[in-house]
Amino acid sequence: MAGETDLKTLLTSLRPAVREGDYVYALWPHGKPLAGDIEAAVREAEGLTVVLSRTEADRLGLSYDFVAAWITLQVHSALEAVGLTAAVSAALTKAGISCNVLAGFHHDHLLVPSDDAGRALDVLTLLGRGLVLRDEQPEDREALLALTAEAFAISPVTGLPVDGTPIEVGALRELFDCPEYIPALSIVAELGGEIVGHVISTRGWVGELEMLGLGPISVHPHFQRQGIGSALMHESASRAEAAGEPGIALVGNPAYYGRFGYAPSHSFGVEPPHAEWGEAFQLLPLSGWPDGVRGTFRYSGPLAAL
Repeated sequence: MAGETDLKTLLTSLRPAVREGDYVYALWPHGKPLAGDIEAAVREAEGLTVVLSRTEADRLGLSYDFVAAWITLQVHSALEAVGLTAAVSAALTKAGISCNVLAGFHHDHLLVPSDDAGRALDVLTLLGRGLVLRDEQPEDREALLALTAEAFAISPVTGLPVDGTPIEVGALRELFDCPEYIPALSIVAELGGEIVGHVISTRGWVGELEMLGLGPISVHPHFQRQGIGSALMHESASRAEAAGEPGIALVGNPAYYGRFGYAPSHSFGVEPPHAEWGEAFQLLPLSGWPDGVRGTFRYSGPLAAL
C-alpha cells in the first residue's frame, strides 16, 4: 500500500506511540562486526552510529550521552511526502523539545529526551488535532472572558479557589477597549473549532521607551500542561519581534517563564511597578532592545490600576 503524501491527512493521522524503554546513540567500535539488537545504523566518514536500547548499550559496553524516548508516528507516510518532518519539528521546537528524526519505509520515528516524552506526546496530539493560533476577533470576546474566568478560578498566587469573578476578567475586558490595545497581539488558540487559550500583550513603557506588557494569558483547565500556553508564549514573542517591539514584560513564576527567555527585569535596568513583585517581574529583551535602559515599567491603564 502506498504511503500518504497529503500533509493535512498526515497531521490528523499521526497517532504517536512511545516504545517501551530508553534508547541511545552510540559509536560502534571500528572494524567490529555488528552484533546485538541494533535498531538503526548510519554510516558516516567518521564511523558507524548505532541506535539501540539503553539496556543493550550497557550490555555491550557502549558509551553514550543522549538518552531518549522513541516515539513512532503510526501514520504510513510516503518517503516523498513534503512538510511532515518540518511541521513536527517546528511544533516540538516551539515547545522547547529537541528531536532527532529517523525515517523508515512505513513510518517516521522521533527520538526525544526521555524526560520530555510526555510533553512531546501532548504536543504531537495537539498538532494532530489541528491547534490553530489566530488573531482575536470582536465576536470572540465573551468567550475569551469566560475562558479567563475558568483559567483563573484557582488563584495562581495562593493556589486556592477565587471568591467571585477573578480580577483578570475585568482587566481583560478593559484591555479590549483601551487605547493601548494592539489587535495583532491578542492571540487566540483554537482546537477543533473550540477556543482553548488566549494571550494579550498591550502597550507599556519604561520612561519614553515603548515596549509591551504581556497578560493575562489563559488556557482552559482541561487543556493545561499540553503545550498550548507554550505555543501562545512563542507566538507572542515571534509577533512582537516581527513588529519591531524592543521587549516584553510580565509578572509570573520565574521557573515557568524562564523557559521562554524571560529573566528578572532588574537585570536589564528595569524596575517593577511594585517593588514587592521582585524576581516575579520579568522581561524578555528582543533584538531591538537598546543599551542603557533605566527606569520603572508602566503598564497600560487597566493593568496599572491593579
